[in-house]
Amino acid sequence: MLFNDYPFLLVFLPAALLIYRLADPYPQARIGVLVALSFVFYAYGYPPYVLLLALSIAINWLAALAFGHFKRRWIITAAIVMNLAVLGVFKYANFAAANLGLLLGRPMPHLDIVLPLGISFFTFHHIMYLVDLRRGKAPLYPADRYALYISFFPQLLAGPLVRWSEVMAQFGQTVYSPGWQRRFCIGAAFILAGLVEKILFGDGMSRLLDPIYAQAAAGPLKDGDAWLAISVAVQILYDFAGYCDIAIGLGLLFGVQLPFNFNAPFRAASIQDFWQRWHMTLMNFLRDYVYFPLINARILPRRYLPLQSHAATMITMMLCGLWHGASWTFVLWGVLHGFALMICALWRRHGPRLPSLAGWSLTVSFVLLTGVIFRAGSLEVAWHVFQGLAVLPDLEHGRHLLPLLLAPLAAFLLPASQDIVAFFTRRPNVYLAALVGIAFLALLFELGERDVHEFVYFKF
Repeated sequence: MLFNDYPFLLVFLPAALLIYRLADPYPQARIGVLVALSFVFYAYGYPPYVLLLALSIAINWLAALAFGHFKRRWIITAAIVMNLAVLGVFKYANFAAANLGLLLGRPMPHLDIVLPLGISFFTFHHIMYLVDLRRGKAPLYPADRYALYISFFPQLLAGPLVRWSEVMAQFGQTVYSPGWQRRFCIGAAFILAGLVEKILFGDGMSRLLDPIYAQAAAGPLKDGDAWLAISVAVQILYDFAGYCDIAIGLGLLFGVQLPFNFNAPFRAASIQDFWQRWHMTLMNFLRDYVYFPLINARILPRRYLPLQSHAATMITMMLCGLWHGASWTFVLWGVLHGFALMICALWRRHGPRLPSLAGWSLTVSFVLLTGVIFRAGSLEVAWHVFQGLAVLPDLEHGRHLLPLLLAPLAAFLLPASQDIVAFFTRRPNVYLAALVGIAFLALLFELGERDVHEFVYFKF
């Protein structure tokens, strides 16, 4: 079920709010009702995979329970390996088979499997909890609370990645306590901001970019379209940030504050700053559960720790790329960002201080150019886009105006969406509520005039 579609906005969400309002006076019912609503939400897309989600929750909760009773570290290790194996089968089996076939010089069988929505995200949620449980940082939780942590529908399919410590205590709290009106106002503002980002900017750019990348698959781009194609990173920002803002708004409607995931990344003055602003919950996960363990492993003597740190950065970003998709272009994208982070770290230690404008220009240029590799699907398509950059764009052509001027300018100049929402909801009033209502109606009419585009990160 898509957040930007009529079945969700006009049927599921109103029904879910009504049902939860009826359950709110009964503390014992709140978590169970939210779990049930989350499973209904997940079943809408492909019902058989509800069994996978339920089995995943049950096995991991039982593993946590067994570890709590027997205190055997191998139980957690086995559960983590199982989670990664399931993810590997669904997401990487055909990729591995195809590459093995290339090595052996013969075709390998192709598995006809559908990637379950959200599997990358709920797998990482399992891993975060299990690792922290083994470290002694996380307690055991009842089955219903753990099930809600994994399946909570606002963040189930595409994040943001939420640590158990950020939300577990919020589950089951009364929503309709004094002050709930303000929280609902802020939640509605986040949902509205996310829909604007997704429908007007993300989808608007997608309708222009998809045919261009399809054309690039046939040969080098002409007529300056390559300059439009490099704006794909901006389109991904609006698409995914829009999803996350909707998720945050939905969470607030059900009494849960989800973490922010973007902080105006295109205003970053270095690639390190960029990755502290872009998909922040994923980077926090990779930092704490991949990078730091690699650093603390003490593989090399102490005098070589800087070298180990750079190697850890490269491995972390390679895995970041591979997590995004089973393709060598994603791995290459991760490697390039790993090298950029290494160079940035070395420059900060040994080079002169760059002016902020120069650092911003280099960062944005690098992100836009590598975004082509991220989107292209093959090096050949990416090369066709880069070849087309030799032709300057025709700014008089109307279809270049929005992606090349308005959308990037908004991404480069405006503050983060959470800051914009905070500014407008600082003092909620009836006029603001009326404006939000009118804007919602306008977006609903806009949805009726356009094809619904799924969110980019549903594919990851």
